[in-house]
Amino acid sequence: MSCHRMYWPRCARFLCLSLLVQGLSGCSARVGPKTLPADRFDYTAALTRSWKEQMLLNMVRLRYMDPPLFLNVQQVVQQYTLAGSGSIAAPGWSGDAAIAPAAGATGTWAESPTITYNPMSGEQVTKSLLQPVSPADVVSLVEAGWPIDAVFGIAVRSINGLHAGSRTALLKRPGDPDFYRVLMLLKEMQASDSFGMRADQTKGGAGTIVVFRAQHIGEADLANAKKVRELLHLSPDAEEFKLTFAAQAQDDKEIAMLTRSMLEILAEASAGVEIPSSDVEEGRVLKMDIPGASPELGPQFIVHVRFSSSKPDPKEAFAVVPYRNYWFWVDDRDLSSKRGLGFLMMLFTLLESGTTAAPPVLTISKP
Repeated sequence: MSCHRMYWPRCARFLCLSLLVQGLSGCSARVGPKTLPADRFDYTAALTRSWKEQMLLNMVRLRYMDPPLFLNVQQVVQQYTLAGSGSIAAPGWSGDAAIAPAAGATGTWAESPTITYNPMSGEQVTKSLLQPVSPADVVSLVEAGWPIDAVFGIAVRSINGLHAGSRTALLKRPGDPDFYRVLMLLKEMQASDSFGMRADQTKGGAGTIVVFRAQHIGEADLANAKKVRELLHLSPDAEEFKLTFAAQAQDDKEIAMLTRSMLEILAEASAGVEIPSSDVEEGRVLKMDIPGASPELGPQFIVHVRFSSSKPDPKEAFAVVPYRNYWFWVDDRDLSSKRGLGFLMMLFTLLESGTTAAPPVLTISKP
């Protein structure tokens, strides 16, 4: 199809408007797919960073007797608007090159993120922060691959009457050496997959059974299992033991475990937060010693948090937060502290329960 010279102005307007409309429609059709990969990973990175920093900040706040506060991200909604318009005014063709057709085009691009937050309160605080961790949840973390000595060392208060040490001002006490001997033996058994657990349905609901495997394990593991039975006063012949939340076992086929609440666990882990000496001398914060620390007590679960008056290099910090004119941060090369902070985040997610406020219903209009 060709345009006669006398119809050139009309053809020019038609062709240019067609190209403009097709360009705008083509752009709008590809906006969503193009932004999805970048936005998805950007929001994931931002949420992970804020999650780490919120956990770190609450640890620091607890050292200063400041109540913790958790603000959950309930909903993230991203809306894009792409609009455009164009106009072309071509004068009649007279052969005069000085007369140029006039054209105009406008376009708008808008990005409107809507993020809703929900502070933890009411029943959610009781169940997630104040209620002791379920023994089954503690053992399930071990089954998932977390080191049993680190998990039990911070999440468990006592096993069959053997007590863990506490660094908090209210419950400060040295730990029983036999408690940590049990942890070291269980760590060796965990490495050889010599014990496990299962959930059995009973009249009272689901019960957790801890199993010491007797088949396909070596002599060293059999000796470790025997010693664990002796220290916990368990039956020397039984391979299965019922796991309960209690201070003392009812018989020699029961493992009675008292666990800590998430608030206690955070307080224990915060012993590794370095505090400016001036704040300690002025009585702004309590000095937390590690009671009974000795090689016999095994590893201590501590998230080592440094402080400085200036913000550290982002490449050096795994997580960093400002508080009281200082910067508190975890070194990116401190693998033990990084793993500890990650464990606290995973445990908190596991325990987060209760009635949560429903996010508001958002109505998004089509552009």
